[in-house]
Amino acid sequence: MDEETKKLLKEEFELNKENNQLLNKLVSYQRWARWLNVTKWVIVIATTLGALYYLPLMLTGLTSYYTEALDAISNTSVQILPGQ
Repeated sequence: MDEETKKLLKEEFELNKENNQLLNKLVSYQRWARWLNVTKWVIVIATTLGALYYLPLMLTGLTSYYTEALDAISNTSVQILPGQ
């Protein structure tokens, strides 16, 4: 082999080496992105299920406060202001 061919092969080898490193970084990035996406959806689903579990308890508490407030308002008598 002549010198020019050896030089071209060496340059190509270096470029392939650099490309391989970049591709390995890309694969690693995609792996991390996939796991973070799965984690995100697990958190979203768990939060939704937790909200569905605790929502009826919160609503019963709120409705009891609301009915107490309505009873208190209906039991109070409105006095007419003087001069009317």
